[in-house]
Amino acid sequence: MIRIGFLFNHYFTHQIPHAVPYAYELTRHYTGIEVVIACSSKPEMAFAREIATLYPGHKCRFKMLEVPWYYSIIDPLVSRISFKRKKVVLKHNLDFFRSLDVLVSPERHCMKLRTVFGLKDLIMIHTRHGAGDREGGFDERSGAFDLTLLPGQKYVDRLRERGLLKEGKYAVVGWPKFEVIEGLRKKRTPPVLFDNSNTIVVYNPHFDQSVASWNKMGFQVMEFFRQHPRYNLIFAPHVVLFKRRRRHHAKVPRKYFNIPNIYIDLGSEASADMTYMFAADIYLGDVSSQVYEFLYMPRPCIFLNAHHVNWKGNPYYYHWNLGQVVNNVESELEPAVKQAFAVHPRYLDLQRKAFDYTFYNEPGTTAAERGARAIAEFLKIA
Repeated sequence: MIRIGFLFNHYFTHQIPHAVPYAYELTRHYTGIEVVIACSSKPEMAFAREIATLYPGHKCRFKMLEVPWYYSIIDPLVSRISFKRKKVVLKHNLDFFRSLDVLVSPERHCMKLRTVFGLKDLIMIHTRHGAGDREGGFDERSGAFDLTLLPGQKYVDRLRERGLLKEGKYAVVGWPKFEVIEGLRKKRTPPVLFDNSNTIVVYNPHFDQSVASWNKMGFQVMEFFRQHPRYNLIFAPHVVLFKRRRRHHAKVPRKYFNIPNIYIDLGSEASADMTYMFAADIYLGDVSSQVYEFLYMPRPCIFLNAHHVNWKGNPYYYHWNLGQVVNNVESELEPAVKQAFAVHPRYLDLQRKAFDYTFYNEPGTTAAERGARAIAEFLKIA
């Protein structure tokens, strides 16, 4: 009996659909395994259980990881600056991790179980949880896992270029989040965000302010929509931006709340389950991988070049080829929004090609099934 743990170690739910479908499909199709879904927060556990309803007959067990009582007290302050909680959870649950033969996770921090806590024999599998182009998604930890499940050919090419891909240590399986979201959409009623039929723009800045737009352009963007009520704005940043608000200097002035054409969500489940990506007509962002989720249904995109990057030909800004790029909010944002639909046809074919390059698809099987099969074959499970 092989004991496999699926680790979700965050405050938010955004990593859950990138890995938990593999767990359910493993237990539906393979024998000789015990699968435990381990979460460190109640929202993660609730979302994992909700997704489980899409995979009837699964045999996964669920475990809430323990967080030390003393850390629960200080964490609301510490988390505004740094995410120390991940390491604390790993250390406090070492007996559980020692009981596993295999650990599957959508994030890279868990590698500390080997490098810091000495679990050298634990087989570690990475599923990733973003399919963007940002350079930060391609560091040396990407090549440290025994097996990595990749969403598409783009990641094969990028990781291979950096010498981080070993033959026999990866599999291209696709993006299980899409099947999860489609399943949940059939069970949910989409929210009504505005009481009008005006164009909806979703502004989705990333938390990495060394390359993102919030600190340099964010207030200008909010002010533009406050002064242009004929456009609706969903402000839905990466969930980490405001969770670590002190580190990223993130705040929203009070005057932008309770404005009819501005809807603000600083980190609910709706920021992770593509609610806003489906609701919007135009995407406004910088380096977030969510642009590729938005392109599940191709629509106009606008990108904010807050750092005046020479981005053309740079693979870490590949997605900026898929829409208009704004260098100055005051002079360029309004015309970009006004002409977004008129100029979109010139980007449509590029968007479709970029989407297919990013996400592998195979008729007749799902990404979750392909990922489960890749894990089973790697572990030699019957």
